[in-house]
Amino acid sequence: MLLATQYSLTPDEALRGTRTFKRLRYAVSVGSGLLVALLGLYVALSEGSAAFGYFMIFNGLLFVAMPELVLRWGRRRRGSAPYSPITLQLDDEGLRLETEVSEGGLPWDAFTDIRRRSGFWIFRMDHAQAVLVPERAFEAAANAELETFLRGRGMLAR
Repeated sequence: MLLATQYSLTPDEALRGTRTFKRLRYAVSVGSGLLVALLGLYVALSEGSAAFGYFMIFNGLLFVAMPELVLRWGRRRRGSAPYSPITLQLDDEGLRLETEVSEGGLPWDAFTDIRRRSGFWIFRMDHAQAVLVPERAFEAAANAELETFLRGRGMLAR
């Protein structure tokens, strides 16, 4: 297999891709925040300390809102300019990326998880790092070839 393409992420794609990559952590943060807020409401309405209950509600709402606020703040600081063009090459050995300022490659065994989700190929190295490749970077036939290759090697997660 040898697939090569060049693409540039838009800021909106980068935001959507990061949400997709971090969706489990977002769910945990939002779920925890809602639980803390509900416990705070219970404390505020019961015969306990109302001030402590309101403090818990406030902190729970921060857990709910913070992941999205951090992403949007980072996107706003970056502006509307597209990311630099990326040249991507996938072959039997691994993945190779090249930009204007850097280049590097990773063998297939460097990835702990590879998924196709929400319009992205997510090549995860660990819980905090991944290579996000929009499906639009490849033609339909190349996407199918990549999926077949990864399934054949047992690397594509469901």
